Amino acid sequence: MYEVFFNECQLSFTTETNISSKDNISQIIGIEHITDFFALLSAIEGGHSVSTRQISCLASPELLKTLSESLKQISAAGGLVTDRKGRFLFIRRFGRWDLPKGAIEKNESAAQAAVREVEEETGLGQLEIRKELPETFHLYRSPHIRSENNWVLKKTSWFEMFHHGNGITVPQTEEDIEAARWFEPEELDEVFVSTYASLRKMLTFRFG
Repeated sequence: MYEVFFNECQLSFTTETNISSKDNISQIIGIEHITDFFALLSAIEGGHSVSTRQISCLASPELLKTLSESLKQISAAGGLVTDRKGRFLFIRRFGRWDLPKGAIEKNESAAQAAVREVEEETGLGQLEIRKELPETFHLYRSPHIRSENNWVLKKTSWFEMFHHGNGITVPQTEEDIEAARWFEPEELDEVFVSTYASLRKMLTFRFG
């Protein structure tokens, strides 16, 4: 089973048929054709026919492969930065708290891209990667794809980093970043209530 987020919905894709209430899945949807999947996304997008934010999509292995091949895929990377005071850095963009991230460039590793994006979006240097964090996957529509089903699947690789410098940030305003703020651990509830579902899942793994 693997998970993809679209808006605030968590879509869990599985080939298993013995899903039960113990899995904490409150809505199970069978996906027999690729058109069923696009119809589901449209229903979520329009706020129709979806009764929960957690959905299990039951599909054959062959269909899962077809679904993957039918979506434009983008790889990105980003970082959760901490400092010597034990604080964590978040950026605010489009009214929500987020982590700095961006597309992985040609001939660049995910780790290299993560460090570069944090440096560009927050103005921080002196970054050291400490460990990898869980990857996240989310779907969105691209206005650059001329198709009714203009869906993009973005995979983001995350890394926890340590900042060895003075902590002074310079938000990259040309990328619509409104602020870059250090949060004390006890202040993280403010982030959780105003961030994206995919990021919330990863942060829950990190902070427990």
